[in-house]
Amino acid sequence: MDDGLNFNLREVSTNTPDKIAGLAIRQTQAKNTAEIPAENESKKPAIIIQDLSKVFVIGKEKVRALYNVNLTIYEDEIVCLLGTSGSGKSTLLNLMAGLEKPTKGSVTIFGERVDKMSERKLAVFRQKNMGFVFQSYNLLPTQNAIDNVSMPLAFAGVKRKDRTKRAKEMLRLVGLGKRMKHKPTQMSGGQQQRVGIARAFVAKPKIVFADEPTGNLDTRTTIEVMEMMVSMSRENHQTLVIVTHDVEIAAYADKIYHITDGVISDVEDNRSKQIAVGSTEASEIIKAAESV
Repeated sequence: MDDGLNFNLREVSTNTPDKIAGLAIRQTQAKNTAEIPAENESKKPAIIIQDLSKVFVIGKEKVRALYNVNLTIYEDEIVCLLGTSGSGKSTLLNLMAGLEKPTKGSVTIFGERVDKMSERKLAVFRQKNMGFVFQSYNLLPTQNAIDNVSMPLAFAGVKRKDRTKRAKEMLRLVGLGKRMKHKPTQMSGGQQQRVGIARAFVAKPKIVFADEPTGNLDTRTTIEVMEMMVSMSRENHQTLVIVTHDVEIAAYADKIYHITDGVISDVEDNRSKQIAVGSTEASEIIKAAESV
């Protein structure tokens, strides 16, 4: 994950009052636009972030990664956290997923305070509700595609025969029907990411978090991967949260949260102009990239 400890290094102790005031003003401006209503007003909030801040202590220094973030993500939404490296976007995703604890504020998912959960309860909650797609794939190198994809089902107690069947179905769905017995080292980066997507979606979690899911891929494979994730999210009525620095990836989202120096600097309702799966626009992006 690109932002774990690599944000814009600003020491809290040396921030001037003017700098802190500037951050507060930007955050307040963004907060006023952050509550864009869901397309269907009957949709319920999936994730509610309130006054969220994160400060990391590195040696004798304190580094502010997030400052007073507020946002609401609804069920079935596709949301993008867009920002440059070091903006705090992956830190925000980590806090949503309970992989980090906030310094201040709250993270509520489906009515439960994730930030207050014990590690044991968090593990069970993630198993039931969350799937993850990573930039570095995070596949087990000694296991084949079937075993990698079926792993979440094994943790959920699904019988081996059933989880193998479901893993094979998912691998066929992502176009890897002929690669099921292959290990990660026998596959290309794009194929490995397809395995990662199959693993994230196989248990049909309510939320899928994708951290720079196409960062290591070429343009054609990037579009293919995005269209797979978007299609499956739509079909299964899942919330999809994508972290990226790429505006073309962000264009698939319903809403785009622009993250700058640890605050939401802008919120964009993208529903009227987002790239649709299988659209001419996606094909043109591929052609343009491959003609260079």
